[in-house]
Amino acid sequence: MKKKTPPYAIIGAVVFALLAIFIAYKWKAAQDEAAQAALDKQKADLQAQIDLANQKAQPVVVTTPTNMRNVIYATQPVEAGQKISSAFFEAKLTPVEILPDAYTDKSDIVGFYAIRNIEKGDPLTPRNIGKSLPYLSQRIPPGMRAMSVPIFNADSNNTGGFVVDGDRVDLLFTRWLPDNEAVIDSTSLVMQNLNVLYVPGPKIESDEVNGITPAPSPGGTISITFEVTPEQAQALTYMTHIKNGHFSMILRSRRDKSEIKIKPFATLDYQGDYHSVQSKVVDKSMLRVDELAKQIEAQEKAQGQGNTNETPNPTPPSP
Repeated sequence: MKKKTPPYAIIGAVVFALLAIFIAYKWKAAQDEAAQAALDKQKADLQAQIDLANQKAQPVVVTTPTNMRNVIYATQPVEAGQKISSAFFEAKLTPVEILPDAYTDKSDIVGFYAIRNIEKGDPLTPRNIGKSLPYLSQRIPPGMRAMSVPIFNADSNNTGGFVVDGDRVDLLFTRWLPDNEAVIDSTSLVMQNLNVLYVPGPKIESDEVNGITPAPSPGGTISITFEVTPEQAQALTYMTHIKNGHFSMILRSRRDKSEIKIKPFATLDYQGDYHSVQSKVVDKSMLRVDELAKQIEAQEKAQGQGNTNETPNPTPPSP
């Protein structure tokens, strides 16, 4: 009897069908997984939006322990005489029983001065910072000197008595004839734009002249302390020892840093047509003043600073 051949076609068809079913199953599973991932992402995005809305609606409140407070500490070394800025310090929580006199409000100390050297990490207290420098030597820039000069306090009071620490002045030197003090020989503009370090006298406290330090009553002299170079100190020392002469002081605008050259006013200027000559001098001076005012106005507009002619409180040195 002849042996039958196996049905290979049927077996192949069955295997192919099983393979197709398996592929279809995998494809369906992948589709379901992708759909689930998209749904999960939508849910996560929605939850993130809800959480963000809750955070905005409910601000986070950080409570300070009742036994702690913020104390101001130096973040870098500060030399005596430096002005304190916000870059020099930071606030740190400190037990209330420690450093009771330390500063806690940053706005209270900006613009203060270091009255002694401060190390990094030191607390800022009234013992190391203050509103003004207690020693005049700390207010003098390097290279400059402080010198007191006897200024003639005329009956008319040349500056009106209203010169305060930090003002700028010019010095005039008037000489009279050696054998007759009643006859003035000449008046010269000898120093310009000098910084006033200290003016003696009582302080007036009122709405109109708060912080003004007036000069003493007219007559005699008053010693004003100026910031000068060593060369200026030499010249001033020499002139103060000239017996037939004295200094007068005229106040100038703090916005005016210019210097001018003018010839001394002498007795000979009174001779001849005095009024005509002086009229021309005054006209020339006013032209110079107008031109200077225009220059200053243009500079202030360019810098966007406006008027900086402010009068600070005087800071006399501590006794």
